[in-house]
Amino acid sequence: MIKKIVLLLTFVLVVGLQAQTTLSMEVWTRYSMTRTNSKTTQSTFSLERGYLRLDPTFTDKIKGRFNLDFFSSDKYNDGAGLKLKYAYVEFNQLVPIKYSKVVVGLDKTYFGTIYDWEYMTIEKALEDKEKIVSSADYGISLNGSIPNGFGEYAVALVNGEGYSKAGSKLNINPAPMVNLRLIPLSGVTFGGSMLYEKANFTDTIRAAYDKRLDYTGVLKLAYGPVDAWFEYLVQQYGVTTRGVYNETKSQGFMIMPVVHLGLAVDLVGRYDMWDKDTKTANDAYSRIIGGLNWNILRDAQGAPNLFIQANWQHTTFQNNTVKPTDEMMIQLRWKFSNTLN
Repeated sequence: MIKKIVLLLTFVLVVGLQAQTTLSMEVWTRYSMTRTNSKTTQSTFSLERGYLRLDPTFTDKIKGRFNLDFFSSDKYNDGAGLKLKYAYVEFNQLVPIKYSKVVVGLDKTYFGTIYDWEYMTIEKALEDKEKIVSSADYGISLNGSIPNGFGEYAVALVNGEGYSKAGSKLNINPAPMVNLRLIPLSGVTFGGSMLYEKANFTDTIRAAYDKRLDYTGVLKLAYGPVDAWFEYLVQQYGVTTRGVYNETKSQGFMIMPVVHLGLAVDLVGRYDMWDKDTKTANDAYSRIIGGLNWNILRDAQGAPNLFIQANWQHTTFQNNTVKPTDEMMIQLRWKFSNTLN
């Protein structure tokens, strides 16, 4: 770990001297308690996320991002882990399309709600929670805004396995991905995403699976102090075993209303339903989340930079032999940024 920190400080110094660079950090300190069958099965304080981010600006059309993620973990002797979350260069107007940019490296996964998920609930976006896609992935993308504020788009080619896998753990076939959001009128946003992988796409070597198709539909309604997100999510996953092709279909949805009250408080509700295999009985579950966010301080742009979140979530299972679980989470989040030169 000491060697990693020394390398990190060296990197910060070198990048800071080469370009105008913004250094920022975000920290999530959380208390979690889980109860199952009237018994406490978990009670712990933890560092769930410690982002350290560098945003160098090379020219008015070229900039980058390098983001490390520190977190509590019992997988390592020191009780903490380190992941590379973002590492990319962004080229604005590299292609002759207005408001477009080409991004190369480890970037957000432009799928469903995961790429602009603001964690109004402490729980992850549905596609992240169910491990349908990862929040970041290696690849190249063309993305941008539709003129006159009518929406946004992204077209990408990514590994497909996300930022935590590399080398031999990657599927040999890359994954094309598309995303589209449309804003036909103020307060209404809708769209969808698709990611597709197929064996023999680039090579005759069969991958771990024959086909993977993920797709989602998203709707956001905003009126006055109320926002509401709706998402429908599907994954079709096919594998050939001993000459027999089998396909599993998973599907579910999320509904999340948010009420922005005065006194810097947001009330949040959420309902998830997920069926891991539509051909199998008694493997679905549902989750109810209720909580509030207290935005104590805001930055110059009005975004919260010191706030407390409190969530309670209750999960029930279609299989009656699996007991419901209750989880309470209280989280302090704070972040800051500063220009190095």
